[in-house]
Amino acid sequence: MRRLDREDDIDDVFSQMQKFVEQFQDFGKDMTSSFTGAVPVDVTEEDGHITVKADLPGVEKEEINVKADEEKIEIMAESSQEVKEENEKYYRKERSSRTFQRTVAWPKPVDPETVGAEYEDGVLKVTAEVSEEESGRDIEVE
Repeated sequence: MRRLDREDDIDDVFSQMQKFVEQFQDFGKDMTSSFTGAVPVDVTEEDGHITVKADLPGVEKEEINVKADEEKIEIMAESSQEVKEENEKYYRKERSSRTFQRTVAWPKPVDPETVGAEYEDGVLKVTAEVSEEESGRDIEVE
């Protein structure tokens, strides 16, 4: 006959609870991004250039607004769509509107004059050169 050890049972319950909490958090992140219009981004740096790629499916180029400074980039887009369908038996008209917004900090200070953006196939690509100038200064502690 196997003897039950209370510590094993408690550890098992806690590990199951931890697994449940992690799954719930992952589910919450997915739901938040779909309801709030969070923009998924990739940020890379290569050869002194920083590139931010943002997925903006179903958005026209004219609906995108990008603002950038030395420290961050702000991506905003608003997309609206209207579907009309007429038939001799019925009439249907549907509208949808989505707003996207994301502010991303550059991993290093950039020169705002070098920021450029292009949009193709639902992907916004923003590039900037890393700033050569150091912002801020060293402070001597007295």
